[in-house]
Amino acid sequence: MHKRTLNFCVLLLVLGLVAACGGGESTTELPPAEGGGGGGGGAPAPNASATITGKISFEGTPPPNDKVQMSSDPYCQTKASEYPTLETVKVSDGGLENVIVYVSSGLPTGVSYPPPTDPVEVDQQNCHYIPHVFTLRTNQQVKIKNSDMTLHNIHAFPANNPQFNVGQPVAGMVNETKFAKPETDPPMPIRCDVHKWMGAFVGVFDHPYHTVSKNGGTFELKVPPGNYEVTAWHERFGKKTMMVQVGDNEKKEAAFSFSATDKAD
Repeated sequence: MHKRTLNFCVLLLVLGLVAACGGGESTTELPPAEGGGGGGGGAPAPNASATITGKISFEGTPPPNDKVQMSSDPYCQTKASEYPTLETVKVSDGGLENVIVYVSSGLPTGVSYPPPTDPVEVDQQNCHYIPHVFTLRTNQQVKIKNSDMTLHNIHAFPANNPQFNVGQPVAGMVNETKFAKPETDPPMPIRCDVHKWMGAFVGVFDHPYHTVSKNGGTFELKVPPGNYEVTAWHERFGKKTMMVQVGDNEKKEAAFSFSATDKAD
């Protein structure tokens, strides 16, 4: 009797080992690979523990912006008082707005920068683009909306990517696109073929170290520690560069200055 009991226990033990070694379905998942995966298989991006901050100063009297004439479109004409001039030169508190600031050299090679999952949104409102100047990443989705009750046409003029040209005849329409290659020197212009005064500029980057100057011409870049060439670009006044070396948890200031005598190439 004892021998039969022993044999039965051994049989249960063997069956248990078979199930544990793959005889049944497993719900245990392997841990993800280091670096988060995606983005071309390069090394993970280094920690952006340093800060480059500054102000884009404007010296002298800003030149006036061109007046906008919207009489060719009855709908746009009703919005004329809300958008009387172009946004080419915007100066506040002595600082130049709408300047694209970015790291133009000095980044480590072989690093993977997966595109953000959140899209960049652009609106056509009161017959002009909002924002007028913006940046995005390669392969990051951009959503372009028509909030006006009139026909708009979004026509991008890239140097390195296929052209994007689509009409939006109905208010509320949204079109989406991506750009696989950088557009930085110069940034890519966007126009409306229907309304000649409508224009915007977008910088497309294959790294995350870029921004646009805000009110007062201020900007901030979070970057890994390193020695970088930083470029500031404006649609009318061109670009300027400087070298900035910044250490771990350090903040360095980069002071750019433009004037009315500066001109884009």
